[in-house]
Amino acid sequence: MRKLAAILVAIAVAAPLSAWADHPLGNIPWPDLLPPRPGVTPPASPLQPCLPAEPSCVDGVIRQMINAWTPLDDACDHRAVFALTYLITTQGFREYLSDRREPAFFADEAGIIQLDRAFANLYFDAVERYGNGIAPPAWRIAFDAAREGRTNAVQDIFLGMNAHIQRDLPVALAAVGIVDGNGVSRKPDHNRINEILSAVLDGIEDELAARYDPLISLADAKPSPADEEGALEMLKSWREGAWRNAERLTLAKTAAARAKVMAQIETVSAAWARVIEAADFSWYARTRDAYCFQRKASRPPGGTR
Repeated sequence: MRKLAAILVAIAVAAPLSAWADHPLGNIPWPDLLPPRPGVTPPASPLQPCLPAEPSCVDGVIRQMINAWTPLDDACDHRAVFALTYLITTQGFREYLSDRREPAFFADEAGIIQLDRAFANLYFDAVERYGNGIAPPAWRIAFDAAREGRTNAVQDIFLGMNAHIQRDLPVALAAVGIVDGNGVSRKPDHNRINEILSAVLDGIEDELAARYDPLISLADAKPSPADEEGALEMLKSWREGAWRNAERLTLAKTAAARAKVMAQIETVSAAWARVIEAADFSWYARTRDAYCFQRKASRPPGGTR
């Protein structure tokens, strides 16, 4: 029974990924219909990790991501899968900033740049804390599964996304502020990120399949239109939940109340991680590793990253 359950989980996780190759419906903007909660005020001391909050700050995030991903890629470390996913997503985000796109895509570009850096810092912090044995539960499950070779690349993607969106994103949103200094909600800009996710998913799938795991290509069947939107819609639902948890963190009146909300965030993200990693693909680790090293050896000398 446990083996059957594990197989069903693997199918459930893998099926939405096949949507990434072709999602003709694009980004269905249902989060725009869900308004922000009223009564939220700016944090007394909003986190501002980017000074000044300019596109060059995102360039610095991208450089740091490349430096973190490169040794993982060189070693065919399974953690490279999410590291590259995050890098490509951030590179896509960079293309939507005002120095490369007119008219402005974001209403509060400085705020979204601050969020980008604060969000990335939580990922880098989780990597460092994992080395010290104190990573948040969702990240510990994701990194343990990758280190032990118990997952395929599809699981690695969703384990990383779960930890970073469902666990880290509400923390970053609350720290930077879900309203600007005038009390205007930043939710419209939060929702606009879904457009970027829709734009980068195909490229992410192609890169991961080419580098790390042929299972990603094998999963790319011809699903129904509903299934084609599966992956994007799941990420959007996680992001909507992250916004609501950021509201809960922001509106918590005491440290104890905030700690209670944070404990719930940790519990839910860890529960999702356990579901995603439930299917044991230890038997597949040598196959995907051999594929990764073979593909690496076939790249031209000095090939692009």
